[in-house]
Amino acid sequence: MTQATLNIGLLLCDDVDPEFRSTYGTYAQFFRESLHRVDKNIVLTPFRCVEDDFPADVSDFEGYLISGSRHGVYDGYPWIDRLSEFVRTCYARQIKTVGICFGHQLIAQALGGVAEKADVGWGFGIHRSFMTKSPDWDGEEQDSGFNLVVIHQDQVTALPPGFETFAHSDFCPHGVISDNKLALGIQGHPEFSKEFCAFRAKYRRELIGEEVYEKTLQSLEEMPLNADRALGWITAFFRRDVKTTTS
Repeated sequence: MTQATLNIGLLLCDDVDPEFRSTYGTYAQFFRESLHRVDKNIVLTPFRCVEDDFPADVSDFEGYLISGSRHGVYDGYPWIDRLSEFVRTCYARQIKTVGICFGHQLIAQALGGVAEKADVGWGFGIHRSFMTKSPDWDGEEQDSGFNLVVIHQDQVTALPPGFETFAHSDFCPHGVISDNKLALGIQGHPEFSKEFCAFRAKYRRELIGEEVYEKTLQSLEEMPLNADRALGWITAFFRRDVKTTTS
């Protein structure tokens, strides 16, 4: 049976630098192309929150997907404060939000948790995490391990009230968090390819240090990705108990 169209607002908190977009594309393209591999009836409408472009009202869409960013949720920019308030309004009105990397951290902080720089430093490349619970939005509960691209120095260190950790690794104790109803946060990047991760590692090589850089390249060469599994979590989470319009 064909799934109904689901209209999701894509809240962009960063993008590929303009000089590299012809080679790698944009964040909006990453999300559209990757999500359509698992659900062709997800319609994404992008808003450049990093440039203070927001939906007119939270009720304009059936849910929101928040991207990653080079910024920290604690940086104090007005658009971050506005986005945090937007998330709180969504939560109060029972509109679903899903956050990736920075978006995951922002959801946590906006709803009463803590996100900050982690003592373990940079996570880069492909990391393996493990499910601690088997939610109904994970269709592969028989396999608790999964691999995703990660690019982050910040982490969620304290959960918001009512949230649980659904996946963790030794490097990142709160890799997937959710209240299992209205909000889902994923630290990894299911929308990023190995090629884009390699590009970002080279671009940030001096910043992340040689040891992290070499481990990143090794992980990209040796470890497979399970991005479609995590993309499936996003679409399944959005589709739970959400009113949809037929296409």
